[in-house]
Amino acid sequence: MTLKEFITADEGRKLTPYKCPAGAWTIGVGHNMDAKPLPADIAAHLHKHGAITNEMADKLLEADIREATADARVLYKNFDTMSQVRQSALVNFLFQLGFHKARGFKKANKAINTEDWPTAAKEMLDSKWARQTPQRAQRIATIIEGGKLTCYKK
Repeated sequence: MTLKEFITADEGRKLTPYKCPAGAWTIGVGHNMDAKPLPADIAAHLHKHGAITNEMADKLLEADIREATADARVLYKNFDTMSQVRQSALVNFLFQLGFHKARGFKKANKAINTEDWPTAAKEMLDSKWARQTPQRAQRIATIIEGGKLTCYKK
């Protein structure tokens, strides 16, 4: 499963704007339009047609993944030496929460940076995030703890 498939499995894909559970205007694969306005060409297309194309959704997704990956490298000093599956789980986590909210997971982040995976998973699950999106949080925490992508099906 690619990182794009991994995130899309959690976010879904919607080509028209909608309010996410946190109340932000969202489009494509979880692109938060309130936090990150659409590029001019995509905004114009949306205004004219009332929807974006799959190609536009992919463009937004790729940019959002690049940003979440860069944020992961800032929060986790050992990010580049982690297994690819743990990297994907952390990018998914940052994709959903954003840098500032993810930075607030102080105990989980400390555990991740010391590669104390059981504590990291426990601390991630002891959060408002896990109460609001329990299935996604459980899947991500399971991957963080065990280092395996067994809880997603392609």
